[in-house]
Amino acid sequence: MSKWKDVGDWISDNAGTGASLVGSLLTGNVAGAVAAGVSLVSGATGTNNPDMAMAQLQNNPESLVKLKELYYKNEDSVRKHIETMERIKLEDEQAAHKETQETIRNGDNAKSIIVRTTRPLQSWASLIGAIVYISLTYDTDSGVDVTVLGLLLTLPWAYAGLREVGKGVEAYQTNKVNKTK
Repeated sequence: MSKWKDVGDWISDNAGTGASLVGSLLTGNVAGAVAAGVSLVSGATGTNNPDMAMAQLQNNPESLVKLKELYYKNEDSVRKHIETMERIKLEDEQAAHKETQETIRNGDNAKSIIVRTTRPLQSWASLIGAIVYISLTYDTDSGVDVTVLGLLLTLPWAYAGLREVGKGVEAYQTNKVNKTK
């Protein structure tokens, strides 16, 4: 049983220029955009059943031509829906990044010494563990197991990287606010 996402993937891969954007609507996660894509495909195929629409698009070239015609008639609307989907996706990523930075800042500024020092101590312990691992297991013929080394270095890299990104974002936001004043 097909889903509209499957129909969208097929359209994106096979419809060519223009109509492939209709496929992007069907594979998104914004209800309004998916509904717009379903409406266009239904108009081109004469059905609102994803299985029947997929069969119609695959077996009847005229339905694909009609889909392209509908796309060109509604091009502005399709592009607006795709723009909305991308904007929502980017806003979601920015919100997740902001939450991560807030969590790190709250940990750095916590009143409890345990909360304030746990992450840095874990990172230092992991870094020291990586150094000890290299010194004890390094062999000139085979080197070290990079998987183990990568796992040992994940905490220090993540901790240092997130702190630096957070400082950069904070500095950017401060400069932006100062320029508008």
